[in-house]
Amino acid sequence: MSHKAAPRRPVLSLLGAALAALYLAAFGAGYVIYIHLQNIGQWLPDLTLLLIALPFTWTMNALTNGAFSMTGDETGKVITAALFCCALAYLAGAIVEWILRRLWRLATSR
Repeated sequence: MSHKAAPRRPVLSLLGAALAALYLAAFGAGYVIYIHLQNIGQWLPDLTLLLIALPFTWTMNALTNGAFSMTGDETGKVITAALFCCALAYLAGAIVEWILRRLWRLATSR
């Protein structure tokens, strides 16, 4: 007797997508601020981007034993940081949404 597993739906999270979109908008705004200050390579224009990219810079500092640095003029690092942070925001939103859905099922199943 063969038991067929129920088809699994893809993991899509509206909350995760919204949080990732907000994070991407924050990166866009930070980069616009960086461009408008026009003191490329100095700490003040880089500050906005560095604060937005904290999860990425902390992770990279941990992986490189503190040897990681990032400035706004390093476009590759900025794009990588944006992708990393957006993925992290999506994952956090998906986990929160999953917990809320489980709690909703428990509350309405009685």
